[in-house]
Amino acid sequence: MLIRHLHYFVVLAREAHFAKAAQACHVTQPTLSAALRKLEDEFGVSLVDRDRTFFGLTTEGRRVLPWAQQILLDFESLKTDLAESAASLSGTLRIGVIPAAMPIAGFFTDCFLAAHPDATIDLQAISSRQI
Repeated sequence: MLIRHLHYFVVLAREAHFAKAAQACHVTQPTLSAALRKLEDEFGVSLVDRDRTFFGLTTEGRRVLPWAQQILLDFESLKTDLAESAASLSGTLRIGVIPAAMPIAGFFTDCFLAAHPDATIDLQAISSRQI
C-alpha cells in the first residue's frame, strides 16, 4: 500500500466525484481509479460504490476513512518532525585536537557552525599522551 493511494481515497471521499478528486490530486481519472482498485485489492474489500460515477463509500470505505485520515496526519507529522530535527542541530560538539592540527580544526568548526548555528563547539588541545 502506498501513502499516495490513501491520499487519493481521502480526497475522493471529500470531493465525492472522481474527476474533481483526480484534479485535486493532480492525476488523471484512470490513475486515481487504478490506485483505488489497488487499495481495495490490498484490503480485500470494496471501498467505493461506483459504476461510471461515484455513488458513495461502502460500509467498509466509511470504516477505512478515519484510519486513512489519521495515517496521513501521522505521516505529515513524521515528515515535519524529521525536517525540523535535520534543520536544527543543537548541542555541544566536543573535539580533542593535537596542537599541530589546531589551525585546520578552526576551518572545520567554522563550516560546522555556519551549517548549525544552534550548536556549540568545545575545542580542546590534547597532548600525544592523551591519545
